Amino acid sequence: MEPQLRIDYSPIHGLGCYAAAPISSGVRVREYIGERIPAAEAIRREADTTRPAIFTLWLDEERAIDGWVGGNESIYINHCCEPNCDWDFEEDRAFIVTVRDIALDEELTIDYAYDANGPKERCGCGATACRGTLNVPAE
Repeated sequence: MEPQLRIDYSPIHGLGCYAAAPISSGVRVREYIGERIPAAEAIRREADTTRPAIFTLWLDEERAIDGWVGGNESIYINHCCEPNCDWDFEEDRAFIVTVRDIALDEELTIDYAYDANGPKERCGCGATACRGTLNVPAE
């Protein structure tokens, strides 16, 4: 049985995904679903300024999932530099799993880990250890 979630306004960014009941650590919250697209289409969509946000999850260098098309509430899980969820990849599927217990009404977050060498995207997570961008630190 999937955990109960609700979508509401977020202090991090726009809408967020919240626990409608407590969720234990190690639980798969949702599978990140959507239209499966090739890299060229993912790049085109990410550059499209008419879209409300970037909802592509890259599976590898050649394929991505566009959660905006046919996705679920997982697209509203915002970035945080100190996230309470992480990715669990299984073959060509991506699941969001809790890394600690989540309290009732707590916002679910995940590290988007944008490319260190890509365009810098400002972070507004407010975490104590916020790195200031959605990008991972350069090595």
